[in-house]
Amino acid sequence: RLPVDGADAIHLQAEAFKIAWAEAARHFADPDHMRQPAARFLEPAELDAAARRIDPRRAAHPTSVVPASPDTVYLAAADAEGRMVSFIQSNYLAFGSGIVVPGTGIHLQNRGRGFVLEPGHPNRVGPRKRPFHTIIPGFATRGDAPLLAFGVMGGHMQAQGHVQMLVRMIDHAQNPQTACDAPRWHVREDGALLLEPGHDPAVIDDLRGRGHEVVQ
Repeated sequence: RLPVDGADAIHLQAEAFKIAWAEAARHFADPDHMRQPAARFLEPAELDAAARRIDPRRAAHPTSVVPASPDTVYLAAADAEGRMVSFIQSNYLAFGSGIVVPGTGIHLQNRGRGFVLEPGHPNRVGPRKRPFHTIIPGFATRGDAPLLAFGVMGGHMQAQGHVQMLVRMIDHAQNPQTACDAPRWHVREDGALLLEPGHDPAVIDDLRGRGHEVVQ
């Protein structure tokens, strides 16, 4: 019901993202080591409680940040029979681990950097554990049928980009090209709201009035 490029829609999505990433930082880890199942965070009661934390007129300023992640490539492919591939590759932070497989020229990623050192945290570094990270090759289904292979790049921009793509295509019936071409917003690592060129100046002023530190 909200214009997709209006201040209300951008504000609500950005604030929802801040809450989601704060929860991810506290709880997400190797599934075998999480204290609560991932499905819990999608329960209607949990989502309603999170939504009630959003002030429609004021921006929250998160105290925790999520590290950036350059050097990622995403690829989606589909054929005429409906087979789809959603593929993402990332060395993470420039040269990755700095380790090259002898004789191959292939250098290895360093996603182990995604672990934390906090005692008792489910994502604390440990043996036989996979770290929480930002690699998200998106794939959507409708019922049991494949609907869409999609994805974006840029560390924690991936989750934000997924939200924007799905809101545009599902809620506003935009085709994939229109959704890709539209200007995006990005909650930066320090909590600032980065806006791509193309946003209405009145929308930018509105967002600043709600307390967002808008960066263009």
